[in-house]
Amino acid sequence: MIEPLTELEKVDILRERMGIGYEEARNALNLAQGDVVKALDDLDKAQKGEGRVWEFKGPGNGMWDGIRSSMVNISHSTISLKRHENTIVSLSAPLGLALAYTVWRKPSLRMLALLGAVGAAINHFELEVSSEQKYPYDEATEEF
Repeated sequence: MIEPLTELEKVDILRERMGIGYEEARNALNLAQGDVVKALDDLDKAQKGEGRVWEFKGPGNGMWDGIRSSMVNISHSTISLKRHENTIVSLSAPLGLALAYTVWRKPSLRMLALLGAVGAAINHFELEVSSEQKYPYDEATEEF
């Protein structure tokens, strides 16, 4: 008796045969209600310009586009400590994250940071994260 294919095996078949990523293969399989042959036929028609319109990406490109976009957004963000609309200190988000990680790794600094956070909260300090697109990212050239 032949064992039925798992969903992952079906997705792998679609990826290998059509040269697409996991997300596109999974979507095609869902639209074909789990039928691999129907999904292959639908994808083949779509690549030829017939039938359903699909956006094809290479394997894994969708994931990297999301990561790249997130990194660009983080690199253009600032973290500011404010009290009554007056900015006390302002740092770029990557620098702020690096400092927070460094402080959290040292137990003695961690306790000092927690005490400082409690004191800041009691004295009505605010932590503001803002993002500016000063340098638009061009995905076509992958440059800023």
